[in-house]
Amino acid sequence: MSVVKIQDLTFSYPQRNLDAVKDVSFSVDKGEYIAILGANGSGKSTLARLVCGYLSPTSGTISLKENLRIGLVFQCPGDQIVANIVEVDTSFGPRNLGCSKEEIACRTVASLEAVGLLERLLSKTRDLSQGQKQKLGVAGITALHPDLLVLDESTSMIDADSRRQLLDMMDTWHQQGKTILHITHSLEEAHRAHRVIAMNGGQVIFDGTRQEFKDAPHLEEQLFGQPLPPRTFVPCPSMKWFPLSEDYSDEIPEGFQNEAALVFHDITFSYDQDAFTAERMLFKESLFDKFSLAVEAGRLTALMGPSGCGKSTLMEIAAGLLHSQVGSVYSNSRPLLALQDSDHGLFEEFAADDVAFGPINQGVGGQELVKKVHFAMSQVGLPYEDFCERQTMTLSGGEKRKVSLAGIIAMEGQVLLFDEPTAGLDAKSRRRVMEMLLSLVQAGKTVLFTTHREDEALLAHRIVRLAPTVPVSIKEVLVEECLAKGQAPDQAFEEIGMLHKQESLQGVGLLKFLSSFGRSFSAGSNKPSLIQQLPALGKYLLFFCLFIFSFVTQSIIPAGICVGLVLIYALLARYPLKSGFKALLKIIPWLLFFFLVQVFFLPVMPDDTVVWAYGVMVVTDAKILAGVLLLLHLTAAFISLSAFVFSISEQEILDGLESLLFPLGKLGLPVRHVTLVAGIVFRFVPLLAQEAALIVKIQLIRGGLGEASGFFSKIRILMPLLVPLTIRTLNQASVLADALTARYYS
Repeated sequence: MSVVKIQDLTFSYPQRNLDAVKDVSFSVDKGEYIAILGANGSGKSTLARLVCGYLSPTSGTISLKENLRIGLVFQCPGDQIVANIVEVDTSFGPRNLGCSKEEIACRTVASLEAVGLLERLLSKTRDLSQGQKQKLGVAGITALHPDLLVLDESTSMIDADSRRQLLDMMDTWHQQGKTILHITHSLEEAHRAHRVIAMNGGQVIFDGTRQEFKDAPHLEEQLFGQPLPPRTFVPCPSMKWFPLSEDYSDEIPEGFQNEAALVFHDITFSYDQDAFTAERMLFKESLFDKFSLAVEAGRLTALMGPSGCGKSTLMEIAAGLLHSQVGSVYSNSRPLLALQDSDHGLFEEFAADDVAFGPINQGVGGQELVKKVHFAMSQVGLPYEDFCERQTMTLSGGEKRKVSLAGIIAMEGQVLLFDEPTAGLDAKSRRRVMEMLLSLVQAGKTVLFTTHREDEALLAHRIVRLAPTVPVSIKEVLVEECLAKGQAPDQAFEEIGMLHKQESLQGVGLLKFLSSFGRSFSAGSNKPSLIQQLPALGKYLLFFCLFIFSFVTQSIIPAGICVGLVLIYALLARYPLKSGFKALLKIIPWLLFFFLVQVFFLPVMPDDTVVWAYGVMVVTDAKILAGVLLLLHLTAAFISLSAFVFSISEQEILDGLESLLFPLGKLGLPVRHVTLVAGIVFRFVPLLAQEAALIVKIQLIRGGLGEASGFFSKIRILMPLLVPLTIRTLNQASVLADALTARYYS
């Protein structure tokens, strides 16, 4: 019995003349496991969104079985997330379906366990790696128990073990009678399906069984090309951190043999949290602990390890986007980094302009600029003539990734870092990118890249594997020999090959601001306390009583008593008062401003005693008391609000709000919409801060922004962010709406 029937389906995006999907017809029977293959831009994702109802056909029809529940896992991991806590995000769909609390808890735990994220149940979603976010997207959709599961490149950013775990879960899902449409670029994943559909140029070029697909080698070659040729490699004998190295001296450009181009020396790093929870970091292990690694010049080095082990963090430390608490990075030139999620950070309207951004900041112009952009785009498989005037927002996910890679290549740096450069790319494009990395090395560059794919890693001259446990410590032989001489690190590294200590990029302070701004919309502490043990509604009522009392008191003594009660409340919540008073000091100028307004410009009453007068400004005893009263009011309100946010989780905020509004719900008012808006604020504001941070990172890497002194200088350097951030804000609003729809919110 067919659950989906597609007839003569055609779809065209308004910004493009070509049909993304053209004259497609096929049906999907209940219980089928279908793999949909095709190159980047072949129409696979568009077809998935058409089937799931996110797009409307230009022509043709899509017929779905009545009451068919469809679950779509988005291509981009972060786009699927609707909440700030892993547990809340996974349970969001079952809540919308009206499941009981017991059923919601059961589905949440089962879905997270199936993708290997159960141990991150209470983690912040923003703290997950890209691969972990991809797992979370799958968990959130499978918790819906959909009749038809549609996965759009759901394994592109996860490590091999997690990938096998996810594919095994899909096999189990299929054995239970569920229907699966799996969009993939992997031949192995395609062979797991029972039916294969291949697309090219928006059209179906093959539709048959798995065996029929295997019996058509010409089709397999057309879709995947030749496999990557592996090098001879000795497997790592241990699951611990263990650097492996093989010599290919004949392939290293002359003058680069046995020299290091990039050195991590005694790196210790942990992610700081906001001031309210900073002291918890004292009891949390560092992500890196005295980590040392030397990357040889003129070689291709692969960095591997499970999702969340610190690969991307290490790359950002090398590029100067993050600063290690201990240790230093040395390099023969400023390392340039192509970020893992950089395709989301394209900020120019046209592809060629985005690629040209870095060289322009280097002072390149005219024909030389065109030549650099032309070369960089050709290196990643984007012909300049075809893509130079393509709008970046109309490109497919794979094409955006290629543009982001070209933007780094065009800058012609000596040390190049690529974080998951082939994620989301089809097989031919992956091969093209890997050949490009090798060609950069042959041209004398030093290249370090991260990957989850063994076939890609085996192309490297050297593989460094990161263990799944942290913290870690590696001492490279090259570093050890220099340090053994007893020289200062700077002297030792100068002997290695004229290396220079790399400082943080100018303008990185803006990243810290965006990070702290996003975290300020986060709630919840893991500290056990008397306040923490109260139910959500109890926390709300206690806070409201103190907060309201802090403003209604109209004399000094009750206001002082209120401040004392608030301090007791904060202590019972185990709120770090020292951090709170530091935060309060930051708004002292505003408090003083309001105090002075009260003192100088309130009207003089007949019974007031004049203390000082000058023209229209008259200071009286009553005005001073009013100003002091205002300071006490604001202090009590600020501390009570901070302690409340510290002692309540985001889910409790939503649950408590729903409890408070329960009487209105009985009257038929849409209470749940109010709580949803509150939840969206917790998700959307930090999301925009992340989007802004991503754009800032990319512009800093490419020589944009920088430090500025003075108000107008700061405004000037922020101007390049306004247009791309506005576009990303509108786009994220649309994406969030789709994510809510995918979780059956109505």
